[in-house]
Amino acid sequence: MSWEHIVNLAEFGWKVIEGGKPSADLDHSTANAVPQVDDWQNLTAAQGPNVLRWRYLFHNQMGEDAVDVRFELKWEYAARYKGGGAFIPNCWLAVPYCDVHWMFNVDLALQARNPTNAGSDTAPNAHLPVSIYGTVSYGPFWTENHQWDFTLYGNGHWEQT
Repeated sequence: MSWEHIVNLAEFGWKVIEGGKPSADLDHSTANAVPQVDDWQNLTAAQGPNVLRWRYLFHNQMGEDAVDVRFELKWEYAARYKGGGAFIPNCWLAVPYCDVHWMFNVDLALQARNPTNAGSDTAPNAHLPVSIYGTVSYGPFWTENHQWDFTLYGNGHWEQT
């Protein structure tokens, strides 16, 4: 075990929206990208959270908003281990607004894949891939798959992939 190896010691996935409503999992689920050491809880100087906001809006055939969901992907960054590195002690997703009309359904989940070190052995920089994925459907008539992919970094940087 050493600090240049980065692991997720929290959760790798959870439900975001179930049956058109925000999941109860949102209240307690987090992922992280921390050094693989016994005392990783001793990270200091975390900054943030950074917040990525986006909206999924679907109009029905009459032009009305049938599905309107707003997302906030948040993560703390730049946490130090014994004064060095850049780690992500917490990453979570909030759904501050979710309106799904009758006959429509939304089911989404979050997956945090294996974090890695995007820096060096002497200056680790956590790299955490995160996907939010699932379906939007209208009764038995049609289903659309949706996926949003992001990569979060311990230095606060992010990319949509």
